[in-house]
Amino acid sequence: MSFSFCLPGKRRSDLEELERSLSVEKVSFKERIKKLERSKGMQVFLWITMGVLLLYAVFAFLYSTVVLYASGPYTSFLWFWPVTCVVALIGAVLLFLVVTGRLWRLKTAAMCLCGLFWLCMVVFLSVEAVVFFAGRKAPEANAEYVIVLGAQVRGETPTLVLNARINAAAEYLREHPEAVCVASGGQGTGEAISEAEAIRRGLLRLGISDDRILLEDRSTSTAENLKFSAEVIQKYEKGKALSDAEAAGELSGTAKQAGTEKAAIGNPVRFMPKNVVLVTNDFHVYRATKLAENAGYMHVSGLGATDFFAVTIQYYVREFFAIVKESLSGNFS
Repeated sequence: MSFSFCLPGKRRSDLEELERSLSVEKVSFKERIKKLERSKGMQVFLWITMGVLLLYAVFAFLYSTVVLYASGPYTSFLWFWPVTCVVALIGAVLLFLVVTGRLWRLKTAAMCLCGLFWLCMVVFLSVEAVVFFAGRKAPEANAEYVIVLGAQVRGETPTLVLNARINAAAEYLREHPEAVCVASGGQGTGEAISEAEAIRRGLLRLGISDDRILLEDRSTSTAENLKFSAEVIQKYEKGKALSDAEAAGELSGTAKQAGTEKAAIGNPVRFMPKNVVLVTNDFHVYRATKLAENAGYMHVSGLGATDFFAVTIQYYVREFFAIVKESLSGNFS
């Protein structure tokens, strides 16, 4: 005995129609891709991308040479230029082989990668625009404290990057004689003195009084610059309050000693209500102020030194990756 199952005529015809429709759609999608690959617009798009990659490779090679000559082989992030130069050259050669038909099988992959490349370029340029304009925004005019963020010192000599920050800070401090400065930065490899001490010496040389300069010489990063500088300000505020109370005759000897010890120890910094201006280079202002806000600075603005030197472009590029890293780490609120 055998059994057979048959769909009603209408249901079977609907199923066959659906199968034909899916088959046509599949074929039509492949045809659309192939048509796009053969289109003149896509050819132009690939040629333009190849040209941009070649131009970048030439620029990266020349710029790495300039940075090497101007700043030396130990300049941070110098590796980026030769590495991306090689990558761009390889990409340009592969694109040339694709558009000339030697690697025609890779054309779809080339189209996708070129699209991804331009998407990344849009994101990169958008972030760089934000960084650029943040570095040129005027700081608050009534700052109570000016924090000069440290940068590399070679022996006892500030690098061009740090010297630009010192000059910008000195100009602001001359224009705002009521502001107190915090020179921030520890001592790293190849540094005979701390970055804070180099900043202090630079400010003294430019006419800023020593009694307006506080030192923070423990930090090794921007985040630590901000944390430890806030602690220095906190201790300074407590010491000033004790001095005022002593002058008014409100403290006994025992209370004064206890208060001095407490001021020296300091409490964990949870927020910074004072009006603070961060002095750094223009390419660093956006990230520094964002980190400060996340660290608890309630009234903070940036003063960007806009001096241009050989490594400026390099630092702008590096800031993009630093901002991405800080964002992924949750350090930007």
